[in-house]
Amino acid sequence: MCGISGYYGFTEGKPLLKAMNDAQAHRGPDGEGYFTHGKIGLGHLRLAIIDRAHGAQPLSNQDESLTIVYNGEIYNYLELRAELEQVGYTFTTNSDTEVVVHAYAAWGETAFDRFNGMFAFALYDKTADRLLLVRDHFGIKPLYFATISEQKITRVLFASEIKALLASGKIAKKPNDRIIYRYLKFRIHEDSDQTFFEGINKLMPGEMMVLDKNGIDIKRYTTFDEELVALAGNNLPYDKNVAEIYHEKLLHAIKLRLQSEVTVGTSFSGGLDSSTIVAVINELMHQDKTATQSVGARQNTYSAIFPQSANDEEHYVDALLEQCKGDVAAHKIKPDADGFVKDLVDFIRTQEEPLISTGPYAQYKVMQEATKHVTVLLDGQGADETMAGYIPYYFVYLRQLKAQGQWLKLTTELFTSIDIFLRFIRVNLMAKLWRKKAIPAASLLHRSFKARYKDERFDIVRDNLKLRLIDDIFYHSLPALLRYEDKNTMRFSLEGRVPFLDKEVIKYLFGLSEEAIIKSGWNKRILRDATRGLLPELINRRRNKIGFTTPEHEWFMRLKNRFYSIFLSESFANRHYFDQPT
Repeated sequence: MCGISGYYGFTEGKPLLKAMNDAQAHRGPDGEGYFTHGKIGLGHLRLAIIDRAHGAQPLSNQDESLTIVYNGEIYNYLELRAELEQVGYTFTTNSDTEVVVHAYAAWGETAFDRFNGMFAFALYDKTADRLLLVRDHFGIKPLYFATISEQKITRVLFASEIKALLASGKIAKKPNDRIIYRYLKFRIHEDSDQTFFEGINKLMPGEMMVLDKNGIDIKRYTTFDEELVALAGNNLPYDKNVAEIYHEKLLHAIKLRLQSEVTVGTSFSGGLDSSTIVAVINELMHQDKTATQSVGARQNTYSAIFPQSANDEEHYVDALLEQCKGDVAAHKIKPDADGFVKDLVDFIRTQEEPLISTGPYAQYKVMQEATKHVTVLLDGQGADETMAGYIPYYFVYLRQLKAQGQWLKLTTELFTSIDIFLRFIRVNLMAKLWRKKAIPAASLLHRSFKARYKDERFDIVRDNLKLRLIDDIFYHSLPALLRYEDKNTMRFSLEGRVPFLDKEVIKYLFGLSEEAIIKSGWNKRILRDATRGLLPELINRRRNKIGFTTPEHEWFMRLKNRFYSIFLSESFANRHYFDQPT
């Protein structure tokens, strides 16, 4: 895990690269490196995880025709390396970075679709005199860029973080009002290639940018999302063997993500997803000590807890800790309102762009503690978007059954989900009672600001469960969570790994019928079946989704005077987004 930066079309050399690197130095405390050649510049900051002794970057192949700066991990790199060695490629390091370089030399752009992992890299092909910028299939690792056109010459800057681009001194700091409007109106903020900063964009999942004498070409190197759509139509029947196969695939995905020369820990909320990772690693520690060498004698887990709060999950955490007694070193973190105020400026600078809740602050505090003990942290991100972890997915599925005329199944799902729907109604009713004097957010916006963007729309898939999940994986829900994850981990020089976002695991899941996802009122059915007997029943059969969040309402009531002072300020009034009197 690292930070990368670079340029195409400039000639300033190392000083420009160093200015960008210094702004994101937290991403790579273990080393830095630079490469310049004519109008190409590449910068690298290293967080050393694999082949710590020899994996420094920028890294070139033997004849120096290819040079790369790379952020991420290719988990199937050993398999790819063996294949490359069979056709004559030799390696001077044990790093996955060198595998990326030789894979491109052997297979060209088709190599990228063979990678199973998380990555964002810049690869300079000296022979073809072209620069490639590439982002992984899910967008786990970020890659931002800005194009600067002057006198018919196009130049490009790129980096792992927005603040690095701003530090270049070549980009005007301007807000992107369209994205701000969509955020305030629809609560969305990661569904396109635009950012909140005018002129700064990002590569989308599965995209690559080619920079050469012909200009700029952004294209997809993969059809992975289309594969999932095609697999979604298979609807292979769900039987008792399916959960066993899924368990083996997930086990393999977790084992791949334990590859490390530094200590690996686990982010553990007490929910089904993170609990599964903790339990599987605990199982592996007894069955395959070679696979868990990076974990150490005891697995380090990190949990945010909120005693006496309605959304506290400590009793779920404790249930699994008791089951794993002696094998886990548990770390419990207690974020609070005072700490939130104290950390607020750094937290916002860490995330760089707005969020839709304070939930990621709990993650921020977890990472702040975890960095004292480990360098890699496994997390449960992605399970909700692949296995319908949120209540709205139930409604999508019910509408799908209605559209298909499956009335018996629809009736069964309605009846068996009644407790979920009642809780959903109760929570929303209570929220309305708490906020009975509140004004809808849209009416707080300034009239001219609303008028300028009145034609903006936000559409979602409403009556096809798998298509909705695919949409949320690549555009709506998951991209925001992955941004939070990357920024929070890297702020504290940690590498976050997400085993539920394994290509093979997800392809298998989407080829099954919807009953693998929702059945008789139970979401994540296949995961529940795969972990029955592995997890405490309290966790395996829990139906109340809380999520990695904070007691936000309680905090805001305590801090409301501080917020009102902002709303009453002159600087707030001078912005054109809100109607201040309202």
